[in-house]
Amino acid sequence: MIGDDRFAGDMVVARRSLDRACHDLDAAVGALPYSSGDDVMANPRLVALLLRVVVARRYLAGVQAQDPSRWA
Repeated sequence: MIGDDRFAGDMVVARRSLDRACHDLDAAVGALPYSSGDDVMANPRLVALLLRVVVARRYLAGVQAQDPSRWA
């Protein structure tokens, strides 16, 4: 069914988008200098990465909501 193919394609794109955003955020956070008890301030680049993760998660949730019976 064409709808199923489109849904599957959208899911692949959404998951890859979230995976890449999370990977990039993990790499950026891992590169931060940190000692136990230190405070860390998010710079604009880190905030942008955080927003990418939020947008990617919302996109994935939106795709999943197109057919919630698949995720029940």
